[in-house]
Amino acid sequence: MKVKVFHIRLTKENLQSDQDSLNNFLDSVTVKKTATELINGQPNFWSILVFYDGQKIEKQEKTSDKISITDESKLTDEEKRIFKSLRQWRQDKASQLNIPNFMVCHNTELLTIAKIKPQTLDELSKIKGFGGRKIAKFGYDIIAVLNSI
Repeated sequence: MKVKVFHIRLTKENLQSDQDSLNNFLDSVTVKKTATELINGQPNFWSILVFYDGQKIEKQEKTSDKISITDESKLTDEEKRIFKSLRQWRQDKASQLNIPNFMVCHNTELLTIAKIKPQTLDELSKIKGFGGRKIAKFGYDIIAVLNSI
């Protein structure tokens, strides 16, 4: 098992790029465990340890029935507006729960939601990253955001 450390700086200039870096890494490996801690400093940041086993195997992705969109350039202008609204919802929810954005939803999950536009929890469950716990925690909020756009 390998380990990698990430720092998610809580400044407007760095937050999104730090999250994107973490999301890209998480999408490329098989995560075994994570540990997080809020570090008070200048600036405050989340320290994240990711324990993982090498690169994801292509075979694993092919056997999954879940849908995943990873490239923002594949979105239409309307889907980009939806993605932006979903990112704002994620930021608000993460602030409310006092957790980093990636612990609510990864960018790839939000991209996929913007592309697929699920209208039910069952449709949401077909998106990679959404299982019973995440759907129970955030599913109705996500459907409400989509319906409000």
